[in-house]
Amino acid sequence: MSQETKQYPLCLMLTVRDMAKSLAFYRDTLGFELREAWPDKERPLWANLVLDKQAIMLGQHFSPEDLGKCMPAGSPELAEKAAEAREFAEHKAGVGMIAYVAVPDVDAFHARLAKLGVRANAPRTQFYGQRDFTVLDPDGYRLTLYTLVALSTCQSCSMPLTDAKPGQMYCNWCVDERGELKPYETILEGCINGYFIPMQKLSRPDAERAAREMLAKQPAWAGRK
Repeated sequence: MSQETKQYPLCLMLTVRDMAKSLAFYRDTLGFELREAWPDKERPLWANLVLDKQAIMLGQHFSPEDLGKCMPAGSPELAEKAAEAREFAEHKAGVGMIAYVAVPDVDAFHARLAKLGVRANAPRTQFYGQRDFTVLDPDGYRLTLYTLVALSTCQSCSMPLTDAKPGQMYCNWCVDERGELKPYETILEGCINGYFIPMQKLSRPDAERAAREMLAKQPAWAGRK
């Protein structure tokens, strides 16, 4: 890793089968800037590409036989790299891995890719405060392009989010002083005693039933039985 790549918060390294094809996808299609390359930018075997301080490095896949021609025979590093090369050749690239890449306007970014013929699902607004879509690179690595958005309702209690910041999921009442979501029982009691009993005029049993039904529909508590 070069001195320049160390300045980025996260540098993702992807092994690719066809460097020219992958370089064209990241640079010419997605708009990454080619900052560094080895041995040169014309025919790189390694490349560092950057988009708004987000770095993705590409490394050309070599067969174990080719590695043996350029690394000392019998070295631990050769054995390690040869094993990695065999694994890459035998498996689908990137299974279980998704790289998230932030863009200023996800809808405009998606529209630009569509004009270039890139197939991708339409952007969707997620309950966790971002709008995104996913594309596959030439090797099958998944990239989720996203923009943080302001949600209209709290994803815990469903109350309106006024002056919400992009990416904010919960209202101020549903989080503690550290900004973390309060326990379910705390939220439940707040809904019962702060809304259903005083404002809806329900009895305690009916208020608790109504509160539980409401919270069960919220993303924060959807997995709770």
